[in-house]
Amino acid sequence: MLSIHEMHGSDVHWFHRRLPPLHALTVFAAAAGSGSFSRAAEVLFVTQGAVSRQIQQLEKYVGCPLFVRHKRGLRLTAEGQLLLPVVDDALGRLAGACDGLKNSGHVLVLRMPPTFTARWFLPILPDLRALLPDVDVRITTYDAWEPEFERSDVDAAVVQGRGTWGGVESVALMPEVLTPVCSPQLAASINSAADLIKLPLLHCSPVDAWPKWLHAVGAGHKPTRRGQTFDTLELALAAATRGQGVAIGDLNLVRESLRDGILVAPFTQTIEQGLSYYLVYPPDRAQQPKIKILRQWLVESAKKVLSG
Repeated sequence: MLSIHEMHGSDVHWFHRRLPPLHALTVFAAAAGSGSFSRAAEVLFVTQGAVSRQIQQLEKYVGCPLFVRHKRGLRLTAEGQLLLPVVDDALGRLAGACDGLKNSGHVLVLRMPPTFTARWFLPILPDLRALLPDVDVRITTYDAWEPEFERSDVDAAVVQGRGTWGGVESVALMPEVLTPVCSPQLAASINSAADLIKLPLLHCSPVDAWPKWLHAVGAGHKPTRRGQTFDTLELALAAATRGQGVAIGDLNLVRESLRDGILVAPFTQTIEQGLSYYLVYPPDRAQQPKIKILRQWLVESAKKVLSG
């Protein structure tokens, strides 16, 4: 096992410095957030006197007052305003790291886009659970999320983008490949892109791929009936399944619906916008067994989709 010095090299100098008590920093953050010692005491389930003593101890340590007391409560001094964001960040990182260690082996928290989750991940989820029988796999979805792991309990995420995020490891899974899809009944009335003029188009906000696809097939300037706008692709695909219009779907996410005949892709033309789905996770978790299994399984599963 590596020693602390071997793991961190010269970054151990802070071990030789006397740091303020963690409890005093917690009390300071609570008092600053609540605006009074009495409310901080209620939040922390201690006496007001205990809060005052901890603040006095911290002020003695830093050598300056951190609060100005007045009739209506507390106000941070200039020094207190400098210290508060540092303390908040440090306490948040510490809490996140401890939570991650506590559940590191038995819980796997994943975050994914809703359409990717519903259309691609859920059908193959039993395979992952079979590979991790003793791990509680928890899934959350998001509409827009930048990879941020320090202040969350998320172990890994699937993110749509260009793979340019900093501070994380990313593994490309599959590209986004877009083409119109609709119900079989609606598809029967479509023989060319010109027929779309008569049909409602289903749009996704904030990024709408219809203009780019219509331009790619030479129909970019043709008027179309205004259709419904949704905030997720999943809702647009659900509306398309019900015959309410034509949506732009990702071929890699709707293959099962196309195979089952629930949706039809009436055109062979596809477009790519340079986006792909990536598995991302913090570098320090790369060697965790659950992450290694997840990574290998997702990559192999994506290859099967692309080869199919």
